[in-house]
Amino acid sequence: MNIDHLVFIHGWGCDGRIWQPLRAALEERLAENGLELPLTVLELPGFGDRFGERWPDGETLLNSLAERIPHDSLVVGHSLGGMLAVRLAARTDRVAGVITLAANARFTADPDWPGMATTTFADFCNAFAAVPRQTWQRFCGLQVQGDHKARALLKNLRALAPESSAFETTVAETTSSAATAGPWSAALGCLGRLDNRELLKELDKPQRHFLGANDALVPVEAAQSLSGLGVAAEVIDGAGHVLPLSQPQFLAAAIGDFILQARRGEDSSGSTEPFAKTAVARSFGRAATSYDAAAHLQRAVCRQLLSALPEQTEPRRILDLGSGTGYGSELLRQRFPSAEIVALDLAEGMLSFARHSRPAANAYIAADAEQLPLADNSFDLVFSSMALQWCYRLPALFAGLQRILTPDGRLLVSTLGPGTLWELRQAWARVDDGVHVNRFLPALQWSDAAQEAGLCGGLRTEERVLHYSTAMELMRDLKRIGAHNVNSGAGKGLTGRDRLRRLSQAYEPLRATAGLPASYEIFYLELHSSAGSVKTQDAGTEAGVLEVGQ
Repeated sequence: MNIDHLVFIHGWGCDGRIWQPLRAALEERLAENGLELPLTVLELPGFGDRFGERWPDGETLLNSLAERIPHDSLVVGHSLGGMLAVRLAARTDRVAGVITLAANARFTADPDWPGMATTTFADFCNAFAAVPRQTWQRFCGLQVQGDHKARALLKNLRALAPESSAFETTVAETTSSAATAGPWSAALGCLGRLDNRELLKELDKPQRHFLGANDALVPVEAAQSLSGLGVAAEVIDGAGHVLPLSQPQFLAAAIGDFILQARRGEDSSGSTEPFAKTAVARSFGRAATSYDAAAHLQRAVCRQLLSALPEQTEPRRILDLGSGTGYGSELLRQRFPSAEIVALDLAEGMLSFARHSRPAANAYIAADAEQLPLADNSFDLVFSSMALQWCYRLPALFAGLQRILTPDGRLLVSTLGPGTLWELRQAWARVDDGVHVNRFLPALQWSDAAQEAGLCGGLRTEERVLHYSTAMELMRDLKRIGAHNVNSGAGKGLTGRDRLRRLSQAYEPLRATAGLPASYEIFYLELHSSAGSVKTQDAGTEAGVLEVGQ
């Protein structure tokens, strides 16, 4: 697959201006990798620059949009725009891949599909026909509802209000007949009719789908239903419906990696390894004595991961995979005092520290998670927190994990995604073209590999942000936990005094009130064997979870 062009399609009640923050973040992300792709923002009839145009019938609309899409395009659509993007991907070879944001396969609910209640949708359509401006303002509130940035987002959305004449035209035209309804009302009708479920089942083009955990318009349960179609949807914690405005940096990282992988010809196996495992083992082995003093986020994530395990779980044998200094083993011992716990880590230095400082495990093994020297069906629980991001052969990794799990076994994993430390990566890109920040795999590769191995369950995405007084403080923390740059392309002598000074200058514009931000994109996977007796909802079907497998 080759991607030479980007196309954005907005949703109902918005126009092309909604893409401005994401567009800027994505251009910067691509520039870090020496790419500059042309971008087309398609506005729908009656919206934005196409004010005054009527909304056509479905075939005419899709044909007109398809004609404006350059060959080898990645089409990114929000809400209604995402639903149209799926239709276009199924319709024309000009679309090389598709990414949807807050887009359901079917917007309105039916007995077999979660969505907005049909009566609620009908009431909204009638209210818009009667009092369009007031209804649009209410719609802005619904778009930001549940988002942790709701207040600021509402202000931003209302600043994108259309001209008053747009609403006046809607009132004038919707007072007649459906055939002459204003474009905004006609677009609502289109939204209510679209049903992409069969198309998504058959769509064989690269795709990613993002939903907000707290979306008031597209229920998060749609992620599980999409899974039933064989489509993985990634759920973003703390986000509502207006993802382009709420999550520009996160989405820029995800879209940028999608493009880069396509242009490099990489498949979903993630088989390309940017560093040697020996370098990882050496780095973490050296950091064993300093790790705990700096690993505040790692400990918090470890506790969060363990809290996902149902209370009634009573594993007899537990593998703490990537056990590090033994913090996870200690938590597991407190919760399961009678269990046999095996600590396995790539770094012998970490295992040695754990044996002497946190002797909570029954056995300690130095080994690679991708080549587990363990018997089949030997563990009821595999627990791995903030370790498997150093694995890049994900199909082999999950095949091994499936092999060692008992039929009723569970697998809990927390790991890092490609949005991790984007601020540091961006600052370094302004200094030189070296590889200074470790690269991690996107959520879709994790969920696909788990499903291929026969594992089912959920994947949640979370963003945590730490703050530092200086860039050097962040760099020191990364070194203390062994997570500094181990990429084979990093080169030598790239962090001399002059470069570090320039790095500090490049990072400074990102400073917030709390300090310089360092973002971590965290994936939580709660999985079990498809042959086991564990129910899917026990693996986590609460808000913020996408289903993996069937």
